[in-house]
Amino acid sequence: TELFSKKLATLHFWVSTLGIVFYAIPMYWSGVAQALMWKQFTPLGILQYPNFLETVIQIVPMYIIRSIGGTIYFIGMFVMLYNLVKTAKQGSFIKNEETEAPALEKENDKLRYGLIHRWLEKRPVKFALLSTVAILIGGVVEFIPTFLVKSNIPTIASVKPYTPLELQGRDIYIREGCVGCHSQLVRPFRSETERYGEYSKAGEYVYDHPFLWGSKRTGPDLHRIGGKYSNLWHYLHMENPRSMSPGSLMPPYPWLLENDLKMESTPSKIKAMRTIGVPYEEGYEEFANDDLMRQAEIISDDLLNNGAVVEPQKEIIALIAYLQRLGTDIKVNAAQNK
Repeated sequence: TELFSKKLATLHFWVSTLGIVFYAIPMYWSGVAQALMWKQFTPLGILQYPNFLETVIQIVPMYIIRSIGGTIYFIGMFVMLYNLVKTAKQGSFIKNEETEAPALEKENDKLRYGLIHRWLEKRPVKFALLSTVAILIGGVVEFIPTFLVKSNIPTIASVKPYTPLELQGRDIYIREGCVGCHSQLVRPFRSETERYGEYSKAGEYVYDHPFLWGSKRTGPDLHRIGGKYSNLWHYLHMENPRSMSPGSLMPPYPWLLENDLKMESTPSKIKAMRTIGVPYEEGYEEFANDDLMRQAEIISDDLLNNGAVVEPQKEIIALIAYLQRLGTDIKVNAAQNK
């Protein structure tokens, strides 16, 4: 069947190519520009752009161009689909089409390919099973000793397990996709430590399941956010990010101020964490919610004293507790060493 329109095929090619160009180049440009801004210091040795938001605002035009490129690419896709549909409609189905193939020639497996390898290639299921067994053996040999030798897991005395309220807040942080825009890993570079504080240590993550290091910074790193802002700041920021950070790209999360925390899930979460090595006391899950409410009431009372009326069982309280915990274990350790 002949293609319905070669001109449309050509149009699809060039429109899609143009869309990819407008999509990809701005992202490369913005990535390089923002990275250079992160690392820029003044002659006095201080950060040129200490406010992370400055580096975001500078690349907003690149996001706009990227969206235009994506739109152009989708237009090309619709042109392609139209051309394919019209091609299919003008074709005719042939029930029995005669086919011919050259006769198979017997090959000398042993000389040309190797007898064992050729035997395996002809038996894909067995080949897949044997490959899986080989990979599993290698994985066991490599990983099991790492888990069994405690010295392989760095620990810091001041790092403690999350409280029940912080654990609930961490799950909300994961649920809302915060890790998609915020990292929790301060790298050991001057530009990072000047902006965020002490670089992250492996022992700080010993009770994090899963790790939330992240791989993208649409927003700033949060591993040292604990104690940097007040509870009220976090409350207002989640309600309307632009009220606290003008120009922010972060969306608001008003439902966190309204949704009740699912406290009935706390015992099972404590049990799950203990199962994978977090040292919660046996039976702690039975009164974990009591500790949760005590900590929640402290945060709720602090918000009330600053003009925000929030019930202690709201999800925003748990998220604030988690954010205020981040990085504070190391700060406590540093204070004790002074």
